[in-house]
Amino acid sequence: MSEIGALLDALTDAISSQDEERVLRCFGTRAVFVTPAGVMEGHEQIGWYFRQLFTAFPDMHNETTTRTVLGDTIVVEWTFSGTHIGVLLLPGGTEITGTGRRVVLPAAGAYTMGDDGVFASGRVYYDQLTFYRQTGCDLRLRRTA
Repeated sequence: MSEIGALLDALTDAISSQDEERVLRCFGTRAVFVTPAGVMEGHEQIGWYFRQLFTAFPDMHNETTTRTVLGDTIVVEWTFSGTHIGVLLLPGGTEITGTGRRVVLPAAGAYTMGDDGVFASGRVYYDQLTFYRQTGCDLRLRRTA
């Protein structure tokens, strides 16, 4: 667990420090990163995703609660917390300005290490309804024909 665990620690620290360069050093140049917000491929798109997150939540922090190694994959659960200060880009292109609301929610992910010793892929999961409600999004259901 030491190598993949150390890489996860480095990623967690880079995210909490909002250091995009260090975040990207944890991923291969052709890595794929999947979140409820979409699929990011390669450093350019992964960097863009984290810049958006760092702008929206400049005080964000992830607190790891559980992690388990399964071969070349590490599965992790954490609690995300941050204050929604900056613009948040939602899937579909809608932007919501900072609300000043505090967001705290559990999340989980799985990261697979490539042959080059960095993550080749990552998948992140969280309750989108809880996330949107805590940021103050107006969620209205519409019926489709």
